[in-house]
Amino acid sequence: MTEAPSRNNEAAEVKDWGWSQQPGCVPLSRKVFRKWLAKVNATHFEEDATLCFMELLTNAIRIPSPSGLTDTRWILYPDKLRIEVRDYSPEAPYISPSNPDSESGRGLILVHLLADKWGYDHCSFLDGKGGYVPGKTVWFELHK
Repeated sequence: MTEAPSRNNEAAEVKDWGWSQQPGCVPLSRKVFRKWLAKVNATHFEEDATLCFMELLTNAIRIPSPSGLTDTRWILYPDKLRIEVRDYSPEAPYISPSNPDSESGRGLILVHLLADKWGYDHCSFLDGKGGYVPGKTVWFELHK
């Protein structure tokens, strides 16, 4: 774990992690994320943060990346938790109307309802061949 300055000049706990783009990584990522929250004394965020993180990661692993990994960043500031998930699609995330019988399509609704703030930032990634590919970072924040 590395320590980095936060935006308000107080120390933050930061963890970067790349996840395999296989559905089987989701249960493992849930366990690792919960252990990290316990390690940084942030278990009060556990229920909402875990659900929101799983939704963003599940969406992101469906989008192939040059490395075969989906990168995530977990940042605990003194006053909030921020989770970032990167993917290689330039399309903005959107809340889609879902059919009540549908088995999917509710993830961003949950993030919208549970997170204090959420959004996305467009960015570019190195493609491993000297060029760039478009993408985005989808994030959410939970405040104390």
